[in-house]
Amino acid sequence: MRIMIDTEKLKTIEAETVLNALGLPYKKTGDRLMALASYRNENTASISIQKRNGKWLWKDFGNGKGGSWIDLVMYALSLNYIDAIKFLNNIENAEIDNDKKNFSFGSQKEKGLKPNGIEIIAVTEIKDFELIAYLHSRAIHFIPNWLKQVNYSVTKNNKTYLNSAIGIQNSSGGYALRNKKIKMNIGKSAYSLFSKDIKKDLVFIVEGMFDGLTVSEKMKDRLYDLIILNSVKNLNGFVLEILSNYKNIILALDNDEGGKEAENRIISQIKSVPIYKLNFKAKDLNEAFVLKENIGV
Repeated sequence: MRIMIDTEKLKTIEAETVLNALGLPYKKTGDRLMALASYRNENTASISIQKRNGKWLWKDFGNGKGGSWIDLVMYALSLNYIDAIKFLNNIENAEIDNDKKNFSFGSQKEKGLKPNGIEIIAVTEIKDFELIAYLHSRAIHFIPNWLKQVNYSVTKNNKTYLNSAIGIQNSSGGYALRNKKIKMNIGKSAYSLFSKDIKKDLVFIVEGMFDGLTVSEKMKDRLYDLIILNSVKNLNGFVLEILSNYKNIILALDNDEGGKEAENRIISQIKSVPIYKLNFKAKDLNEAFVLKENIGV
């Protein structure tokens, strides 16, 4: 059954709701709002937003673009027209929770009950200032192309909340998500493989997302492949087979029982490939990097 969406109604969604969903910082100035175009890393707010005839219109004085909420979502999130409408439809009638910086949808009586669960709304380049600050707090400044901003909804007790996190896609099509408050998966947990070394000279294997980002921060544009297990439970026979195809393996697993068991399993089962280990005293590679240990990369 095709569901009709009132696009004109989407243009009347309150400005705070849309701007928070897009992760665009803003301030009120008289009868208008001024928002920061964080999608192009500007430092001075240049987006003017005003309500005209019941509908919100915006103008970006930095590049001359403007229009309705649909146009802003298309531009800020690099979405097509249909996906922009879907994004706005998901946040329609949202009530802003300024303390939690998320959104609680009102009564769903007219729309029917929603099942509890988590749904991805959009996967984009990282634009949210809070997520960027979170990366910086973990000493990550180089953002590889495999790291994304995942905007998602959580439905519980017939209320839906919107939030954003940094995320990486895994081999099962799910996402590992992290932000300052959450650490979770959407979909099945599995390893992630990011490849740019067609000669298979070198592969790093780490346990967590920030360990992988630490490798990326240190290696930048040098050629290597990266396996992020997302959990030592994902070290299976297929991962071992992938590792055996490389000329060199570098281990940087956690300094705990699970990490050491995974390390021993790799060393005992892969005999034909030189295996090197990054040594650090911290609990994991990223913490060692934050503490400025010499991690040898």
